Amino acid sequence: MKCPKCGSLHDKVIDTRQSKDATVIRRRRECVECGTRFTTYERLEEEKIIVKKKSGETQPFEKNKIIRGIMLAAKNRPVSQKQAEDIAEDIERFLIDEGKLLVESTEIGDLVQQHLKNIDIITYIRFKSVYNEFKDLKDFQKTLEEFQKRQNEIDNGSSDTSS
Repeated sequence: MKCPKCGSLHDKVIDTRQSKDATVIRRRRECVECGTRFTTYERLEEEKIIVKKKSGETQPFEKNKIIRGIMLAAKNRPVSQKQAEDIAEDIERFLIDEGKLLVESTEIGDLVQQHLKNIDIITYIRFKSVYNEFKDLKDFQKTLEEFQKRQNEIDNGSSDTSS
């Protein structure tokens, strides 16, 4: 650290304390050259995810956009704000864990759909219809048929589609 008084790069730490929430470390330092005491704060710099939209434009990842989209699709459905927040948090954590700091918006949409499929089928279909820009009833029918096929496989205890 550079001394704010004399500019020396030689100092010693005389006290270290962590914040209550453990997100900041406060260090009290003393310049070896002039004896000036000063305080520094260390914070973890979070990795930022950038989303590449279909248009090619990029923008910062925002969990609130995911939550808002889910809650719109979940209107009058048994999906809570907390569930939507958990989905957004899971997606952000997954992307960071996978090292995906530049991600296509379509991948985020697919991840949201995977979560919703296991929570509430109506919310899933509503979200998918907007996200995938369904044009007509055939698009809805295809999604319903895919879901019904999957449900039949689960009900029959088999993933074999030839039966």
